[in-house]
Amino acid sequence: MCGRQAETLQFQQWIENREHWPLLEGHMHNNSGLPGPRANLELAAGFAQYFADADIPDTAWALLCSWVDAPGEFLPFCAVQACGAHYANADEERRCLVESMLKAAMNDARWRVREAAAIGLQSIGESDFRLLADLLDGWRKDAALLEQRAFVAALAHPPLLKNRNHVLYALDLAAEITDGILHGAVKDCEPEHFRVLSRGLEYSLSLFAAAEPEEGFALLRRLAESGDVRMIRIVKCNLGKTRLSKKHPDRVRELLAGLTTV
Repeated sequence: MCGRQAETLQFQQWIENREHWPLLEGHMHNNSGLPGPRANLELAAGFAQYFADADIPDTAWALLCSWVDAPGEFLPFCAVQACGAHYANADEERRCLVESMLKAAMNDARWRVREAAAIGLQSIGESDFRLLADLLDGWRKDAALLEQRAFVAALAHPPLLKNRNHVLYALDLAAEITDGILHGAVKDCEPEHFRVLSRGLEYSLSLFAAAEPEEGFALLRRLAESGDVRMIRIVKCNLGKTRLSKKHPDRVRELLAGLTTV
């Protein structure tokens, strides 16, 4: 039995027996990598993988729900990812609960929990992109800034961008978000929330443009020509990514030449 299979079996034994939950929590905390600069992403992914199944017993579901609201960072980080992993196989009742958990996590004050929400959305998209698109379509009209950041971060996921239709969807959503910024949608919003959204846009647009250069550079050009200093900063950050500067140097130079200095 390989290491990953053994870990999965151990997770199953601990998760499905309430008496073993303290052992599992101790294992997760001791191997979390926190406090530190990098959480144990592999451990979190292994935990989430257990839930990528339709046949999750009530005991395991109860553990997941309790961890979503747990103090600290690592247990919620793992649980929110697991919610996304379970979504495609969940029944209607659990799907509704997962949606609420993901939305709460997108708006959480802890940046790792917000990141887990984006990873959870990526899991949904990898299982069935239509499910992800339906979710985002239901949320995007009234989405808060931190939710918008989760959307673009989720879509800026290379496995999702292998399909042209997925990239076009991502570009359409990014255009909607940036148009909202240009038309005053962020006027009275929390500055820190706008900063977080901007940071997400500063790299995600380059991934979309690398996957679909014609449409992607058209969006970057439109944002650059807006003259808005916020958009210019976002465009410059994306043009500085090697995924664009190495593969499309002429397009990048052309756009940079026309940008107002920020």
